[in-house]
Amino acid sequence: MRLPFLAISVACLLALVTKPGWAHHPEFKIPHVFATGWGITLDANGTGFYNDYARFTLGKNLNRGNYVVAPYKRAMRGFKRDKSSCVYPKSIDALMRTGDWTEGDSYIESDAMLRSPLYVFTREGEPLVHSVTDLRGKRLAYALGSKIPKSLGDIGVDYVPISDEVDKAKILETGTVDAMIANMPDALFVFQALALTLPPHDPNYDPVPVPRIRIVCHDTPDNREFIANFNHRLQDLAASGEMASYLKKLGLNPDQYLP
Repeated sequence: MRLPFLAISVACLLALVTKPGWAHHPEFKIPHVFATGWGITLDANGTGFYNDYARFTLGKNLNRGNYVVAPYKRAMRGFKRDKSSCVYPKSIDALMRTGDWTEGDSYIESDAMLRSPLYVFTREGEPLVHSVTDLRGKRLAYALGSKIPKSLGDIGVDYVPISDEVDKAKILETGTVDAMIANMPDALFVFQALALTLPPHDPNYDPVPVPRIRIVCHDTPDNREFIANFNHRLQDLAASGEMASYLKKLGLNPDQYLP
């Protein structure tokens, strides 16, 4: 008499286990990762979009023992000093463009985790910046440590370094600068936190090649194994639709940000 009930129970259990949203991903050993802290989207207290995204993509083995958020310059110094470590969010291309690649360094990187385009924002009512020509003569706020002046070069801009992304947004709103350069979706979350509308920008103007967020590591056997495992996990998250669902829940268009 109990067999039908048992059969139904087993069927229900199998349905739960095979439900796509409950996908299981194998955990793996994570090396020491330095995260380059930058305001509310990558806060030293562990909050913010990029901290959450690291936990989502890296899995349950990410913890305070192997993941440390520090100010940009301190994080980069720690990464360069610890030859078994990694740095996030970064890419080898970005290290080369910003001059953070020292001769003799040997790095490896993960597959892309996210697209993070850089845009130039202006205040409401001011002309949009469509090209380098439109930037000439303007005061441009940028993230201290990001080396935007090296990437853009001497183009007749007054570069204003700002140490916090919230402060950068505020000085644009107050008119202290004419424009600011910022990554997306970072800027979106910052202006949401300030209860402000995202400022105008030209989505078709890329002042620098669109960055792909990755994890960069010193080239060691252990880190090669980590990168291989992490890449496999990224592929699983993308193929299962979990990565797209994660972004959608935050109000982000996967077509714009998926690598």
